[in-house]
Amino acid sequence: MRVLLLGGSNAGVYFGWAAQLQGLMPAHEIVNRFLGAVGSLYGLSRLQDAERRGEPAPDLIVFEYALNDMILLDAGFVTTALIHDALAGVAQFCALRGVPLLFLCLHPRPSGRARVASNVRRVERIYQRVAEAHGMARCPTLETILGRVRPEDFVDPHHLTAEASLRCAKVVADAVSGGRIRVPRASRLHPPSFDYVPASAAESSGRCRRIEIASTVFSGSFLELARPGVSRWPGRGRLAGLLLRSTQDSGVYRVAAGGRAYARTAQSDMREIVPNLILLHYSRRRPWAESDLEVAMPDDESALAALPQEPTLLPAEPGAPFGDQTLQIAGAVFWRPSFWRRWLAFLLLRLSFTKQSSR
Repeated sequence: MRVLLLGGSNAGVYFGWAAQLQGLMPAHEIVNRFLGAVGSLYGLSRLQDAERRGEPAPDLIVFEYALNDMILLDAGFVTTALIHDALAGVAQFCALRGVPLLFLCLHPRPSGRARVASNVRRVERIYQRVAEAHGMARCPTLETILGRVRPEDFVDPHHLTAEASLRCAKVVADAVSGGRIRVPRASRLHPPSFDYVPASAAESSGRCRRIEIASTVFSGSFLELARPGVSRWPGRGRLAGLLLRSTQDSGVYRVAAGGRAYARTAQSDMREIVPNLILLHYSRRRPWAESDLEVAMPDDESALAALPQEPTLLPAEPGAPFGDQTLQIAGAVFWRPSFWRRWLAFLLLRLSFTKQSSR
């Protein structure tokens, strides 16, 4: 069996649950496609892009982005609606292709902060509701795996110890061997609401070039922009994020769509750990695009500085002079949210619970 693991940095550390799972399931092919500091939206985009590139579908998927979704929600970079729609998109993707799917829900180290605890509960509820709405197995959480979760179960605020990771891996391995991971049930209420548009589909002008990047966490085509370079992206919906590679030369860029423009930086403090960092830069403004998204590296520094500045996760100052800065883009994610679709899905789920309890 070919088992695809999609998760955050807990799936990437050498003592994490993914590495432990490989030791527990030697008869299976375990494919680990982890990427840290990204959430469920990246996992969905990764599935869409893999299919576009002709990669064979896995026999089973374990999806572990709840912890990162909690962090991103607490920091204001995602909303509960975006998380819900991304998870519903993952479930629908697997349903239409007959791939069993399990949501594994980890969470950060207990801190005693009420807001963080509230966001943990909110995200766990979303994961459970989407799983229930699609007839999936109930999501394993740290509480169901470890019982009482203690600070000693973590090596830092976001990463489990080897012992706790092993217990998570055993729960996943038991679910696989016991045949408890089911193919999600397709829903007419969840048509595709996200599109991942790769760099190969973008048009460019000015100082731009196509490059191929191969790394342990992500490999593919990137569009590199220097000043003055402009890229134009087909796609309809709100801009949910840009998949970027942050290097020493990464700098400030301009985003424009629907008559709105703002500036962002591609630099990140996380480059202190990973010098060439691939990261999904979530958009807080989420401008609506009608095939008019433009991502550019203008050569007018004063004009760029005059634009509204959109914050990014753990930003850092550019290390290269303004004229030498570049931007490397792998893709853009567009989102077409529907409040009524989410509301109706929740209502139908409540009705199903009412019928079950009355039996």
